[in-house]
Amino acid sequence: MFNDLFTNLPTFTFFDVVLNVVFAFIFGFMVSIIYRLTYKGNNYSSSFVNTLIIISMVTSIVMMVIGNNLARAFGLVGAMSIIRFRTVVKDTRDIAFVFFALAGGMAAGAGNHSVGIVGSFITGLVIIILYLFDYGAVQKKELLLKFLLLPQSGDESIYLPVFNKFLSLHKLLHVKSARMEQFLEFSFHIRLKDMDQYKDFLYELSSLEGLERVSIIFGEDSGE
Repeated sequence: MFNDLFTNLPTFTFFDVVLNVVFAFIFGFMVSIIYRLTYKGNNYSSSFVNTLIIISMVTSIVMMVIGNNLARAFGLVGAMSIIRFRTVVKDTRDIAFVFFALAGGMAAGAGNHSVGIVGSFITGLVIIILYLFDYGAVQKKELLLKFLLLPQSGDESIYLPVFNKFLSLHKLLHVKSARMEQFLEFSFHIRLKDMDQYKDFLYELSSLEGLERVSIIFGEDSGE
């Protein structure tokens, strides 16, 4: 294995190296564009977008260094095990884009440019289609409503007329005491008749005597 470190050396010419790295840049840049166009979260990071391009280029270099040398590949695994990655990836979708960039870099480094082009095109097209059709999103448009009610304010169901006016569905989740047991905290699953009227709904509900801290928590499917 030690002798293999000095045998089976890659036969890449200078032009081959430049061509592979350029292709890796193109693959990584395409992945970053697709990521930017289809991102829906609230924690967008420009450094992550730049990292996708860098990962693709570095992977192509690593692939050219390894070549067909098994000993060199094991050496790389040992070297990489020393590095500690402490950055937490919050969105599993980001992990998929990291692998997308890695695959493009591996194809470029191995000289399989046709595989990289066709594979990246098809994968990118699928990602865009999933984004356009919002595949996997819940269509119920259910939201979470919370508010505090003062029991001494009179009828504890004073909110029902407002519910009937704006909501097509409301389901009580739980009730608990709050503020030194002076208030009751209500939590509902609700569905608005018209999503554009959520501000009017909040305004009328907040104007009721005895209701405080009225809030709506929007989920991923609510369009927020």
